Amino acid sequence: MNRVEAIQSIYENHEGALFIICNGLNSREAAYFCPRKTSFYMLHAMGESLSVGMGVASVRGDIEVVVIDGDGNALMGASSWTMNSYNNLHYYILVNSKYETTGGQELPGNTEWPSWCKKITIVGDNNKASPNPPPPEKIWIDTQVWLNGNDRSVI
Repeated sequence: MNRVEAIQSIYENHEGALFIICNGLNSREAAYFCPRKTSFYMLHAMGESLSVGMGVASVRGDIEVVVIDGDGNALMGASSWTMNSYNNLHYYILVNSKYETTGGQELPGNTEWPSWCKKITIVGDNNKASPNPPPPEKIWIDTQVWLNGNDRSVI
């Protein structure tokens, strides 16, 4: 499954959730190929998507929170792995064994991923050309409007 297919599959399995998507190719491709008002794209915040997801899950126990992380981002935020105790949080790691956004460097081998996360192996990716997600102000406003219940549409 390629990255876009993986993200679309996660969206389909969690209708009505808030999605926190790590920076880099994951957020760019999600914003370009399958944009949603329910997605908070983590621009320029490598390794922080799980921390943000846990923060939202802790204060908004009434909604499902889904974090979509790349394996490179996940390793950068590994200190958060020990702190997840939220039943309303789902954590997906898209695994391609590379720091794809920064040039395709190989990740260290033998990574032990948290047992509670869901891993999706990414294959056949051809780094689709995709522009950056919307500006931070638009992402923030769209997310706030959705969280406050003023617009519960997802697209």
